Amino acid sequence: MKIKIALAGAALFALVLAGPAAAKTKNPLQPPPPAVPVGDVDATPLDPPVPPTLEGTGQAIDGDEIAIGDVIFQLDGIAAPLMTVPMGPEARVALQALIDGQRLTCQVLGRGEDQKHLTGTCKIGEDDVAEAMLAGGMAAVYRQVTSQNAEERERAARYDAAETEARGRNLGLWTKPDAEPVKLEQAPPPATAIDRDLVRGWLIQIPLIGFLAIAGLIALFVTGSRRRAREALAESDMQGLLANLLGEVLAVRAAAQAAFDGTASLIQDLPIPTAQLASIALPPMTVFEANADKLGSLPREVSVDLVQFHARHQIVTKVLSQAATLRCEQLRAAFEALVQSADEPMSRAEKLLD
Repeated sequence: MKIKIALAGAALFALVLAGPAAAKTKNPLQPPPPAVPVGDVDATPLDPPVPPTLEGTGQAIDGDEIAIGDVIFQLDGIAAPLMTVPMGPEARVALQALIDGQRLTCQVLGRGEDQKHLTGTCKIGEDDVAEAMLAGGMAAVYRQVTSQNAEERERAARYDAAETEARGRNLGLWTKPDAEPVKLEQAPPPATAIDRDLVRGWLIQIPLIGFLAIAGLIALFVTGSRRRAREALAESDMQGLLANLLGEVLAVRAAAQAAFDGTASLIQDLPIPTAQLASIALPPMTVFEANADKLGSLPREVSVDLVQFHARHQIVTKVLSQAATLRCEQLRAAFEALVQSADEPMSRAEKLLD
């Protein structure tokens, strides 16, 4: 009897343990629990990663900035004069001469305000562009902190050595004014007695001396005439080139002024409508680019003004290519700056053409 009671208790205990599993098996269509609502996400999205390298051809904006496509690349470790101060345009011309048509390989070390403004080093083959600018005296070493990275310390040492050499050779920014020549007074020759035979010999040679003097005067006259003709031709060529460049500046200025005036009635906080944006464009500066090697024949002040205006034209052209993402007031500010930058070269050129 006790054995039967024990067996009945064990069966009852096993039934109790199997109850929850049996309940789950018997209800396969039970609905899932309700979803928990998720609130709004206010976090700022992460910036896209900065590319480690950048390759392509570039255009110098000033002495230490290069436009590579839509990216403005700042050369790390150096600083060049601004375009508005002495030696600024010369530094930009020197940088353009280094990179013109060359394939650049740039290592990105940092980023500015957005993905369009990067900093780092650029090379043409194995040659460091920033080091070449330092060696030519067109830039100075500039660093804010001392790096603990061995590669950057080695680069800093090369930059310091290049600047030191340029200083020692008085190149570019480090050119020293020439010292005034020292005038040495010679003692008068001692008085000598007149040699009558020498005087008689000179008197005999007077006809020959006269003939040689006349021949020399004729040669000087012919040479002077040819020189004046060459100078007149060079002046004429310079005047023609200057007139063509001034006409191009006037055309760009007129287009920029028309774009500035035509967008005054638009909503300034919004981008320019696509339909109207298609009619806004700047003429290319083909005359300047075709005659960039002849700017040395123009007065220095005029050539510097034209280089600055051409650089401003390139910047506004790049801004115009991104106009669909910019506010109208930003684009109008760029056009207004371009119009104002045309005044100085026009004023100087007009005085030379009068």
